Amino acid sequence: MKIRVIYALVFFLVWVKSFQIANGQSNDLELIQKKAESNPKEAYSRLTDLIISYSDTKSLRYGEALYLEGVLLKEFGLYKDAILKLYQAEQIFQTHSYTKGLAELFNVIGQLYYKTKSTSAALQKHQESLRIFESLEDRQGIVQSLGLIGTMHEKLGNYSKALIFQNQAIELLKIEEDSSQLAILFENIGSIYEDLNQFDSADLYFQKAFELNWNAGDSLKLPGNLNNLGDVRRKTNKATEAIPYYQEALGLSIRLGNKYTERSARVDLGKSYADLGEFEWAYNYFASARDLSESIFSEEAARQLALQEFQFEVRKQKTEIGHLEEIHQFEVKMRWLLIGLILSIITMAWIFFSKQQLRIRTSQSQLQKQREILEVKEKLILSEKENINLLESRMSAEVHAQQKALSAQTLHVIEKNQMLKEIQSKLQSTLNLEAKEQKKKLRNLIRQIDYNLSQDSDWESFKQAFENVHHDFLKNLKSKNPELTSGDLKLACLMKMNMSNKEIAATLGISIESLRISRYRLRKRLQLAEGKDLQNYLLGM
Repeated sequence: MKIRVIYALVFFLVWVKSFQIANGQSNDLELIQKKAESNPKEAYSRLTDLIISYSDTKSLRYGEALYLEGVLLKEFGLYKDAILKLYQAEQIFQTHSYTKGLAELFNVIGQLYYKTKSTSAALQKHQESLRIFESLEDRQGIVQSLGLIGTMHEKLGNYSKALIFQNQAIELLKIEEDSSQLAILFENIGSIYEDLNQFDSADLYFQKAFELNWNAGDSLKLPGNLNNLGDVRRKTNKATEAIPYYQEALGLSIRLGNKYTERSARVDLGKSYADLGEFEWAYNYFASARDLSESIFSEEAARQLALQEFQFEVRKQKTEIGHLEEIHQFEVKMRWLLIGLILSIITMAWIFFSKQQLRIRTSQSQLQKQREILEVKEKLILSEKENINLLESRMSAEVHAQQKALSAQTLHVIEKNQMLKEIQSKLQSTLNLEAKEQKKKLRNLIRQIDYNLSQDSDWESFKQAFENVHHDFLKNLKSKNPELTSGDLKLACLMKMNMSNKEIAATLGISIESLRISRYRLRKRLQLAEGKDLQNYLLGM
């Protein structure tokens, strides 16, 4: 059964060899694939150099090279590195819609999943590959996928499904008449029957596989066929009949230098002799198989170590090359930057000189215009000053005239009040006269009052004259208290004119004591704080 797995890998390498690239296989990759059959390490070295030489890391050729690198790394046992390369190739194949390449790649990833992840995950990848090959009607790819799917079902213990898929593959291969691949499928079916302990059926298919490889002269696969035939006989308690098969497989493996099949043959011989009770022979074969395993392991470890060292050297070279390229690119950029800087300086100097000349000419022109404008402005300012002086003179004259009118109005009020006092005095003296004389006196007083009324322009005339001098005074005063009386407003106006208490009392026709009461009432209505002077408050408004 172990030998069958090895044959499956050999079959896969043969299949990889037929891998076509896009519309025509690259000559370089084709040569590397052929080299991989005889010297995988040298093939990997050439492939690495080829990958480094690609400038376009998104091209299909680059993806194909990554695919081949992943296949080689898988055969070297470096599964983690292999899967990373295959993932990168998958992205490029998807970008270019390279469906056949994707189908082949999914089968390789499925084999890696079987070794590193899980059988179920591997089965999904092989099924995905089968769907693509069926859509492309690629019979060889369908056969490959069917065989791998059957193997995964066998590993999962689904033997009936495994047989179905392997038989489907065989039916297609009979049409193709590909004896090499058909032999591998017979091996697969024989292994399934062996797992089911149906040894007669297993022996039948193992014998068919042996005959196909014998007739084809494929000696590399014969040791595995012989081992399988021996296993069927050993497991049916026919160890004596099994030993010749194992011995022939051992001799052929030694001649071919295949240590894997040689180890399998020695192990199986040890088991057979142990079944026969010849434990010394069994021990010797087991011991030689163990030594061979150690040798294989050492060689594998050395090979993987050498490959990892080679990968490290390749990465180191890539890093150095990349660093040198960066330095070169930096130097080129700096050179062009320096050239650009020099040209920029020259251009900027010329632009600066040209602008400076233009600025000088512009400045001279603007300076001349400014001189002219300044002269015009000076003339306008002189004219404006003259106008202002005239306006001030006119306003001063108007204010003076208004003040004279206000003073005259005030004097008129004072004279009227004096007249009223005279009338009061005459009325008192008239009370002592006879009735006839009183009528005569009263008529004279009425004529005197009429005369004074004709000379009186009342409070409205005084207020108009006052507001011409003291604009908005009464308006602001009323805004403080809208309930101020006419007497309050008259008192405020006279105090605003900075008249003495005696003059105010005479103007209002009241006594000094009454004036004091009126001032107090006005203060209260204006809601002045205690200690604040009413006269200064009104003068400041």
